Amino acid sequence: MITMLGVNVRLAKKVNTASWILGFGILILGAFSVSQEIWASPDRTSAKASHFANKLHRPFVVKATLSDDIVFLDKLAEDTWTYLSSDWATDNHLPWSWRSATITGGDYTNTAEIGFYALSWLGAYDMAQPWSPSWEEVEIEITAILDRLRAWQTGSQIYQPNGPNAYNNSVFYQWYWINWDEPVVGAGVSDHLVPSIDNAWLAASLITIRQYAAANGHDLLAQKADAIVADMDFMLWYDASTHRFHWGDVENPMDGGEIDYYSNENRITNFVAYALGQMSTAEFQRSLEALIQVPATYGAITVDMAAWDGSYFTYAGPALFIREKDTFYGENTMTPATQAQISYAQDEGYGVWGFSDCFDVADGGYVQQGALPVASPSSPETRPGLISPHASALALNTPLVAEAISNLEVISDTWSATYDDMYGFRDSVMAKTDDPDYGRVSERFSALNQEWIFLSLMNTRTGFIWTYFYQDGGVLKAHLEMYGQRVYLPVVQNAD
Repeated sequence: MITMLGVNVRLAKKVNTASWILGFGILILGAFSVSQEIWASPDRTSAKASHFANKLHRPFVVKATLSDDIVFLDKLAEDTWTYLSSDWATDNHLPWSWRSATITGGDYTNTAEIGFYALSWLGAYDMAQPWSPSWEEVEIEITAILDRLRAWQTGSQIYQPNGPNAYNNSVFYQWYWINWDEPVVGAGVSDHLVPSIDNAWLAASLITIRQYAAANGHDLLAQKADAIVADMDFMLWYDASTHRFHWGDVENPMDGGEIDYYSNENRITNFVAYALGQMSTAEFQRSLEALIQVPATYGAITVDMAAWDGSYFTYAGPALFIREKDTFYGENTMTPATQAQISYAQDEGYGVWGFSDCFDVADGGYVQQGALPVASPSSPETRPGLISPHASALALNTPLVAEAISNLEVISDTWSATYDDMYGFRDSVMAKTDDPDYGRVSERFSALNQEWIFLSLMNTRTGFIWTYFYQDGGVLKAHLEMYGQRVYLPVVQNAD
């Protein structure tokens, strides 16, 4: 047993199939009782939201059994992993950004996608299912990824046809071409954007990998991850005069505009920079205070810190690493934002919810997609009725687990083409009944959204990411400073 500042972690070995099933069963039963209590509170939701919640509960309570939901989550994990680990969706140990049987392209990857992909290998191993990779496979894959990142970062990879493969021997660019003999940064102008948030996602993944490796006696793996994250300088994006980070632009971290809203996913950048010891406590607090924190309402639902565009991943994405669901942010922002998505979908007559950035149906491009309430005066839906399953998976990290599972089941049952028997969910489906594309699905699987789904299942089962992320002392300190309270992690039972 390891106890650190209120974090109780039991390092064990791998869970077996029985504990996997038991864990999901306890999760679903507990979440269902909590969600019913939430929906029964008239001061927390509108009548329409309650009606929609009851509608979505019926398939879970009446049409399905607890074992059905367990089987569904288990199959979703297996199929999503089959996609992520397939030769079809990877090259040189790196993930294609998207893959399609009918559309050419996607043979590049993003910095965040690389980190999430590496972390997914650990989660798949920890699940200890018949389909899980062996440790030998995991070690080969993660070592190859870390070695590639380090070669880019240090410049030791001699092949640099498009210039250095990392910015300032420190942080990483937006896009890399992965199916070249040696993967390299792309030649396009936008490929050389230096993105703050994507680098923060990578650093959070590397911290988790480092702590897992250190806790389980894989010292060389821990050292490789540590070397990369130690050289990532997040103050390259920080303006001390405004106390804000920048998005980053082409070959210029201090361009691209300041990041201004708390509930844009950028809070992961503030968190990581402080966790790595790159900001003082006072400056960290000033950087959080500099972020806009305004409430917005939808019906009777109030979201304390509304996102600019209402895209769900901006609320729930950082919570994969920062355990926010039990904080004031989780209670007053993330959970109400989830309830608002459900209520908004019902009011619009969509029948399902999940408004988050994704690829459009058929061969459509990438679109911003959100739901009310928002801070922006513009409509949050770029494509009214476009639903992406990854949003529901991210909601598994909120108290509304029952609603999330039911919504995923309804999506896959209503439009069977959304769920591929081999690779899991496609990127989106059109749920607006009077749209000419009603019922059509995206022809793409995207790495990022598949990773959101799989990482969410990892946390849903055992709190895997939180367990190891919070073994880092800087992470613990950042959480205490950010939310002023201790965090208690799930006990994870591992066995040989």
